[in-house]
Amino acid sequence: MAIRPLIVGTLFVGLFVALIVSIAWIDKSQPTHEPVPLAPAPERPIPTPTQ
Repeated sequence: MAIRPLIVGTLFVGLFVALIVSIAWIDKSQPTHEPVPLAPAPERPIPTPTQ
């Protein structure tokens, strides 16, 4: 009887399906990541020292 190849094939197909499902299972409710600026923009221009 070919029991061992049947078990190995079933496990392989199960792992393949699990991989495809895990890649496709992305939480669509979360917003896409947008880069955050390092520092907030000043509300008014910073005065430069005069010479």
